[in-house]
Amino acid sequence: MSAIVEEVIFRVLHIAATCTSLGGLTYARFVLLPNMELVAEPQRAVFLANMIRRYGYIKWTGVTVVAVTGIIQWLRVYPTVLDKNLYVTCFAIKMAGAIGLFSITFLLALPVDRLKGMQRNRLFWSGLNILCGITILVGAALMRSVRLHP
Repeated sequence: MSAIVEEVIFRVLHIAATCTSLGGLTYARFVLLPNMELVAEPQRAVFLANMIRRYGYIKWTGVTVVAVTGIIQWLRVYPTVLDKNLYVTCFAIKMAGAIGLFSITFLLALPVDRLKGMQRNRLFWSGLNILCGITILVGAALMRSVRLHP
């Protein structure tokens, strides 16, 4: 397989996994969670637990694909970057968003009593997660512009 085809495949997988994860999070934040009050209280917890479990498979598969394809792309791109310091700074912005997103998602998924307060306030935390996702996108765009323009 040619290097160009491989690069396109890795980039498409990286972007598709990112969009799927962020899109699912956005849907949950702006559509699903605000309408949870329409589900009767006894069924709400069961419905939410099932939704989180099912979406968890998609989310963690996406996180894995993003991490693997991101590492592969870094190994291929970084040696060709002219302004490595600026590129790493843009990468740090992207990673700050990624670490925030991963941490919040991980903490919301843990079945620990200490985190119940955080988990009851899912609207706030999912909104913060969306902000982290936007930070990732901004960092990625900056990385691409630094890479393409010396």
